[in-house]
Amino acid sequence: MKLALIGFGGIGQIVAEHLARDAGLQFIAVAARPHQHAGVRTLLGQVACVTSPEALIAQAPDLVIECASHGAFRAYASPVLAAGIDLVAVSVGVLAEAALRSEVFDTARRSGASLQIPAGAIGAIDAIAAARFSGLKEVAYVTRKNAATWAGTPADTLIDLSAVREPTLFFDDTAERAALLFTEKANVTATLALAGLGFEHTRVRFWVDPQATRSMHHIEASGACGTLQLDMANTVASPTSKASLQTAMSIVQAVRNRTATLRF
Repeated sequence: MKLALIGFGGIGQIVAEHLARDAGLQFIAVAARPHQHAGVRTLLGQVACVTSPEALIAQAPDLVIECASHGAFRAYASPVLAAGIDLVAVSVGVLAEAALRSEVFDTARRSGASLQIPAGAIGAIDAIAAARFSGLKEVAYVTRKNAATWAGTPADTLIDLSAVREPTLFFDDTAERAALLFTEKANVTATLALAGLGFEHTRVRFWVDPQATRSMHHIEASGACGTLQLDMANTVASPTSKASLQTAMSIVQAVRNRTATLRF
């Protein structure tokens, strides 16, 4: 299977490194910033380094993997899907915007291509997605991070991070508002909303916790199938990277699943 990759930051590099080991997969193009092109070729050889959707599509990949940013998703998702190419994407917080969500989904329906969203930094997405068919009543997502992790986000305007001395709830609203306000920090809320009850009916709560050394994720759901609770504490890929190792591995799993004999 011929692959194209959008994004060669912390997550993109991990994904490329792992998938390049698979003899059944071949990277033929990477959309990356010009200063990253040398690193791309060091890792993947003489692949095409591109900077536009048109150039990426011209390489005729079988599958495109997006792990870059909301801006990259905006630029590449509809053109890739319109070309009839399947897309695996993680920067889906932007789909909280109803107009863009309709555009992307309509484009995929017309072309017959699919948009696949990996679980990313959280789990239980398969259970949530299955339970919605029998009737979900409630889905809630709670995350706890330390002040340093929240710094530079809209949390700065909602709470004085420097004054927090004990775990403090500072955001309690819908997944729609969370994804629109926190953008890059809220891809997991969008994934959960899309899998379950939608953006307006999924509850999101953000805590700042001085004792948190890792990003803490908690999911609660209930419905006809029963109840679910999940806790995860994720690590970054390396001491010098903020990239979520779990997110990168979820992409690797999603891609390998497409050709696997045994699928999970």
